[in-house]
Amino acid sequence: MSGTVSTKTEAEEALSQVRTDARRGQFAVTPKTTLKEYVLAWHEVRREGQAAKYSHGQRNMIDTHIIPALGGRKMASITPRDLEAFYAGLRHQDKRRAEDLGKPLSDSMKRQIHNILRQMFAEAVRHGDLLRNPADVVRPKSTREAAQDGLSKAWTEEEAGRFYRVARQDRRGVAFCFMLSTGMRIGETLGLRWENVDLDSGLVHIREALVSLSGKAHRTTPKTARSRRTIPVTGDALSLLRDMPRQVALDREAQGARYVGSDAVFTTSRGLPILPDNVYKLMQDLCRKAEVPYKGTHVLRHSFISIHGQQGKAVEVISAHVGHARPSFTQDRYRTVFQKEREALTLDFSTLTQDSDADG
Repeated sequence: MSGTVSTKTEAEEALSQVRTDARRGQFAVTPKTTLKEYVLAWHEVRREGQAAKYSHGQRNMIDTHIIPALGGRKMASITPRDLEAFYAGLRHQDKRRAEDLGKPLSDSMKRQIHNILRQMFAEAVRHGDLLRNPADVVRPKSTREAAQDGLSKAWTEEEAGRFYRVARQDRRGVAFCFMLSTGMRIGETLGLRWENVDLDSGLVHIREALVSLSGKAHRTTPKTARSRRTIPVTGDALSLLRDMPRQVALDREAQGARYVGSDAVFTTSRGLPILPDNVYKLMQDLCRKAEVPYKGTHVLRHSFISIHGQQGKAVEVISAHVGHARPSFTQDRYRTVFQKEREALTLDFSTLTQDSDADG
């Protein structure tokens, strides 16, 4: 598909045809093909094998950032310099978050957008539609602020303990305790159903996740292939699971006719699954009560990984448990080195020299 159309209806019909052709593997690229046409066809093919939340997030970045800035450009005309200018100009566009509107995007968001473009251009090169990938020679520049923020994504053991004690007393906060104890993602935890829990053996089978798409609950496959896993649960986390049926009985009695019920492990007082979008205010309130810094819900997973790392657990073991694709990813993106671990690292050569002399 190429060329221009005269009306919005024609444009929508043309893009619909692009998506249909892409699904059939019949999308034809010409020198006039725009980035908008190509990226929509590319995403249409890829989304079939992706987790719903991931695919939805990708499409949102395409619609919000990539198409408005680069969508009208011909694929073959985009240069590394164009991408460099595009990355530098990326700003928050979500009007629902007035405090961030117009501010530069985070380094993480820029990397995700860059990865979309890099993979899309790579596909075009692989099919012989382009001679080179402009995203191979340029990437978003990291900011100093982002580098500083990356030093403290996890809580210390003491902070995690304070939060756990406070959250354990809250009706919905127990889900956070379970995440902190097991390293499970928020979608995996809130999507956990009783059919995937064995209270006798303590085994939890992670087979799906609950995500919010446009404010509605949606069950989907785990984030990656490695995310589909079985983990053993022990200690207070297992006690927490075994206490849930008793909590359900109390909720049913208290709610009466208003009680709905579901097969979810972690629910509202009416027995309904808890939406991931609805936990952030609760998380902030619990952090204030526990007097720990609020860092979003992902701090629970970061803390699980970093505390185990501090205690000497092998990174490959931690990585397999939390469902990461590679131990290197776990180490680089999730492992915080705490200040406590860096104490007493100064080499005392006077002592070392004495020990060497004594051996001689």
